[in-house]
Amino acid sequence: MLTVNNLSKGYGDEILFSNLSFNAAHGERVVLVGANGSGKSTLMDILAGESTADSGKVVLKRNCRIAYLKQENFKFGNRRLLQEVCEEPGEIRKLRRELTDIHQSLSNGINKQKQSTLLARMAKIDDHLAMYAQNNTEHQAKAILSGLGFKENDFNRLINEFSGGWMMRAYLSKILFSEPDVLLLDEPTNHLDLEANLWFEEYLMNFKGAALVTSHDRAFLNSVATMVLAIEEEQVVIQKGNYDEYLMSREQSFKTKQATAERIEKQIKKQMKFVERFRAKSTKARQVQSRLKSLGKIEKIDLPRTTKRVRYSFPEPPRSGNEVINLENLDKSYGEHVVYRGVDLVLNRGDKVALVGVNGAGKTTMLKILAGVLDFDGGKRQLGHNVTTGYYAQHLLELLNPKKTIIQELQEVAGTASQGVLRNILGGFLFSGDDIHKTISFLSGGEKARVALAKLLIQSSNLLFMDEPTNHLDIASREILTDALNDYNGTLCFITHDRTLIHQVANKIVKVENGRPVVYPGDYSSYLSIANSTVIEQGSVDISGKTSNFQKSPKEKRNQKRQTRGNSVNKLRKLNERISIVESELENINSEMNKLEGFFINPEKFDNPDQLAEFGIKFKDLQKQSKELEQEWEQLSSTVEGDTHENH
Repeated sequence: MLTVNNLSKGYGDEILFSNLSFNAAHGERVVLVGANGSGKSTLMDILAGESTADSGKVVLKRNCRIAYLKQENFKFGNRRLLQEVCEEPGEIRKLRRELTDIHQSLSNGINKQKQSTLLARMAKIDDHLAMYAQNNTEHQAKAILSGLGFKENDFNRLINEFSGGWMMRAYLSKILFSEPDVLLLDEPTNHLDLEANLWFEEYLMNFKGAALVTSHDRAFLNSVATMVLAIEEEQVVIQKGNYDEYLMSREQSFKTKQATAERIEKQIKKQMKFVERFRAKSTKARQVQSRLKSLGKIEKIDLPRTTKRVRYSFPEPPRSGNEVINLENLDKSYGEHVVYRGVDLVLNRGDKVALVGVNGAGKTTMLKILAGVLDFDGGKRQLGHNVTTGYYAQHLLELLNPKKTIIQELQEVAGTASQGVLRNILGGFLFSGDDIHKTISFLSGGEKARVALAKLLIQSSNLLFMDEPTNHLDIASREILTDALNDYNGTLCFITHDRTLIHQVANKIVKVENGRPVVYPGDYSSYLSIANSTVIEQGSVDISGKTSNFQKSPKEKRNQKRQTRGNSVNKLRKLNERISIVESELENINSEMNKLEGFFINPEKFDNPDQLAEFGIKFKDLQKQSKELEQEWEQLSSTVEGDTHENH
C-alpha cells in the first residue's frame, strides 16, 4: 500500500536517516519512535508529500488516499462540528465534478466509441460514490465523534468555539470519517483522555488500511503496533511486534554484540601475548608472523553507544500531618451548570492519587480547586498541618520568560542553591553542558515542559498537583519523571492520559463521575478490575465505547441476589484453587530463573553468542511471566480476603 525505498534526509551535516526502506501493507500499524528532534515528524511530512527527501522514493498503491494528522495547524471552515466532519473529501468532490462533466458530454452528442468509454467510466464513478455513501453516513460520523469524547450537544456547535485540544479531536474525527487507505498520525493521543484513548486504540486495531503513528505513550504503542520503526542515533531499526518487544530485541542484540566483542578481545589478547613472548625467538618467527596475519584479519565489533539512564531525586520535602487536604460540602458551578454539589474528599500523607473520568466530568476543575488556583461557591477547603503546595499545568509553559535562559529560570525559585546544584538538577531533566544557557524562546514544547517541571520539583513542596505532566515529553523524559514521582516522599494528585504513568505511580484512584469523586483504594490494575466487573454487570460495551444498559425487575434482582449468595462458596473454592496453581507456577518459574542466573554469572562458558542470546530471551520471558503471575496472585488474594470478610 505504501512502500519506502532508500529514503534519506538531513540538514547540513546532521543526517536524520539514510537509506530507509520499509513497506506498510493493509492492516499494518507502524509506530515511529525516537527522541524529540530525531526526525519522526520530518519523515511523516515526507510520506504525506509536504516535504521532500534528499534521495529515495515513496511509492503509493494506485488510487491510494492518505490522511495526515499533524500536531497543530488544523484547517477548518466556519461550520458546525457535525457538518465539518461529514464534509466530503476532495477526491469525492472531484469525482462528482467529473460525473457532471460526463453527463454534459453525453448530452452534447458524441460518437459511439467515446460514448461507450464515458458510460463505463460513469458506472465506475457511480459504484464508488454509492460505496462512499454507504460507508460514510451521519450516524457513522456521530459514532466517531462520541468515541473521541464529544457529547450530543457538541454536534451543532461552531468549530471555532472549541479549544485547541478539542479541535485536534475534531480533525481526527474528520479524517477517520473519510476512511483513507493510509493514516499518518503525529502524536494523536496528546489530547485524548483515557476513555477516548481506549476507543481510538480499538478503532486502529480494526482499521483495514495502513497506519503510521508517532507517539510517546508506551501503553498505546504496545497496544496498536505491529511494527516499530525506531530512529536511533546511528541507524534506523525496523522491528516486527510492539514497543516492548523492540526494547527486548534491542537489549538482547546489544548483549549478543557485547559477548562477541568480549570474546574477540580475549582472542586478540591471547594472540598478542604469544607474539610478545616469542617475537625475539628465531625458532618461533614463522608462528609469530602467522599470528600477526591472523590478528590483521580479525574484525572488531563496534558496540552502539549506550545511553546512561538519568535519574532525578526530589529534595526531601517537609513532613506534613497525616490529613493533607480536606474538601467539605464543596459546591462549584459555572453559571447555571452545576459541576459539584456537597462534595467531600480527603487526601492523606503519601497518597499518590490519579484523577480519572471522561472529558467534561470535572477532573481539571477538581484539581484546580484542590490546588487552590480556582475559587468555589460554597463549602470548605482546608490544608493540613505544615502542608506546602506545588501546581503544574500546561499553561505554565507560556509563563516561562522567553528572554531568560534555562538556568536563570531555575534561579528564580532556587533560593540560595548554587549553580552546581542547579546543573545537577537540570542534568536529571536531560539538560547538560551548555544546554543550560539556551534561551527559553528557542526551546521546543517538550524542552519547555522539562524546564517547568524542574522549576516545580526543586521547590520542596510536600503536596503536588499535576495536570497532564507527560504531555510533550518523549519516552526517555517520561521515564525520568516516573522514577522521580515514584521516589517522591510527599503527596501527589495528578491527571494524565498516560496509562503507564498511572500504572507505575498511583496508589489510589479517584474517579470523577456524575458530579462526585468516587475513591478506589489500590492501584490502577485493581481499579480496572473493579470497573470492568461493574461494566459486565451493567451491560455490554461496543466499539463506540457506549454501554448498552438494561433494567432488571425487582423479582429478577432478588433472584440474582440469591444466586450470587448461592455461588459464593463455589467462587471462593475456585479462587483458592487458582491461587494454589499460581503459587506452584511461580515456584517453578523462579527455579528456572535461578538456573539461568547461574549461567549469566559466568558468560565466558559460552563460545556461541547465539546461545547466550537465546538464554537472555528466555530469562526475559520468565521475568514477564513471573510479574504477571505475582500481579494475578495479589488480585486473587485480595478478592478472596474481601469475599471472605463479606460472607462473615
